[in-house]
Amino acid sequence: MALQVLLAATLRRFVPDYNPLTGLNVPVPSGITVRELVDRLGLPRDEIKLIMVNGVASSWDAVLHGDERVAFFPPVGGG
Repeated sequence: MALQVLLAATLRRFVPDYNPLTGLNVPVPSGITVRELVDRLGLPRDEIKLIMVNGVASSWDAVLHGDERVAFFPPVGGG
């Protein structure tokens, strides 16, 4: 199974050659959790504030079944 993974802003620096137009096509086994996916990609968990699966806010323990679009966003500050 493959997932489309999209990384926002500063998270892109953790994946060499990340293409923001297409994201990543990541082959993973069915039943993997979002937490396991993040670990597999080598992303630091403390840098991720928002997780979206198919456009809906999700959790670290969400189970992925295939063909999902998973997006990760860092915390955003302003002032």
